[in-house]
Amino acid sequence: MMKKIVNSNYFYAFISLCAALWLFISVSSPGVGSTRDSNQSSQSTATTKATMTVPLTIQANTDSYYITGYPSTVKITIEGPSALVTATKNTQNFSLYLDLKKYLPGKHKVRIQQNGLNSELTYTIKPKYVNVNIQKRQSKSFPVNVSYSKSSLASGYEASKPSVSPDTVRVTGSAADIKKIDKLVVKPILPKGIKNTFDQEVLVQALDKKGKTLNVTLEPQTVHVKIPISLPSKKVSINFTQKGSSPSGMSYSFDGDIDSVTVYGTQGQLDKIGNSIELPVDVTGITDETKRNINIADALRGQITSSDPQMVIVSISVRGSSGSGSSSNNNNSSNNTSSDNNNDNEDSTNNNNDENNDAD
Repeated sequence: MMKKIVNSNYFYAFISLCAALWLFISVSSPGVGSTRDSNQSSQSTATTKATMTVPLTIQANTDSYYITGYPSTVKITIEGPSALVTATKNTQNFSLYLDLKKYLPGKHKVRIQQNGLNSELTYTIKPKYVNVNIQKRQSKSFPVNVSYSKSSLASGYEASKPSVSPDTVRVTGSAADIKKIDKLVVKPILPKGIKNTFDQEVLVQALDKKGKTLNVTLEPQTVHVKIPISLPSKKVSINFTQKGSSPSGMSYSFDGDIDSVTVYGTQGQLDKIGNSIELPVDVTGITDETKRNINIADALRGQITSSDPQMVIVSISVRGSSGSGSSSNNNNSSNNTSSDNNNDNEDSTNNNNDENNDAD
């Protein structure tokens, strides 16, 4: 029975029909490879946008003219095939510029142009136009001034004359702006309570008479500023003076382990002191030779800020009333001697009288 079916024409017709259906399905249904090709094709034809910030350059005779007013960067939005937009964004192999070669000195509104974008891309630049000011170029050198607040210095400290390196700066700009320059200045900001020398790089500014910053180019833009800060000092001799009450009849002498000291303070304080200081020594209750340590700054409170060394050791010698007692004893001895002499004179007189009586 099976052999009869296989050999029949209907069986071969059925096999042919199945083969035809399989071939049709294979052709009409894409495989994996064709799906990938289709996706790549759709990606290449899809469009996208990207926005970038790009430097703006100028084409002009910058040796003779100084040009201001235009921004340093502008934004551009590009649109086109995704792959091309991505490549352009990553490489940025194009430029935006202003063509000013044919413009005369003055103020102008100029359109921004591009160079290097693929022709398949469309773009929008913002802003589309910019205002520029073209003026005759001029360069001139100026000295640099230093301006800072002395209120930041620690109490008693003073600042010496600042030094600037380099002390002159070359300024380039329009002839009109160069003429407006009143001075170049650096304004260092000193830390509050500073006690040490200030030493930093500081930005230079070109100012007009009203203190307004001018739009010019400075070379260099910063300078090295050094402001010496210290506590004024000088070396002075020490004179000791007696202070406090002492027992009646006692006097004192003083001898320090140092005879000079370096004192620190404001310049006004040092000027008042002169070449020596009067250092008081309290002798209250002292009856015998002794030594005392005296803090110089404390003893001269308000007259100086500090000293080096800080302490002085004073030897105090005492001279009491025993000297007066010795003088009295000497006087008594003198009186006794005089009495003895008088007695001797009286004895001599009596002897003379006795001799006269014997003669008679």
